[in-house]
Amino acid sequence: MLSYLLNKKIVFEKGADASTSIGSPVLNYQEYVTVWSNVYVRSGNVDFGENERLVYSIEFTIRYNTKTKEINNKYRIKYNGEYYRIIEVFETEPKQTIKIIAERWENE
Repeated sequence: MLSYLLNKKIVFEKGADASTSIGSPVLNYQEYVTVWSNVYVRSGNVDFGENERLVYSIEFTIRYNTKTKEINNKYRIKYNGEYYRIIEVFETEPKQTIKIIAERWENE
């Protein structure tokens, strides 16, 4: 991947299992790694559930390294002050780049 295409900074936060004071399970997130990424908005639609909300999926392309190879769906992405839930992670070029499909996280 050409380095000038990786022009957006994103933060991965790692989720750790924890529980509340009454014993309910919850994920606590801590910053894991900050990387440069190529960001591409793949699609968007409107969900008419209880509330009308815009749902869109985003594709993040990052460099493969010892930290990023560990990323899975227990992590989340922070980009432009918004959180994204990871749906799929796969290597596009073995041991060179990783592509992540994510959607906007509504819980924060």
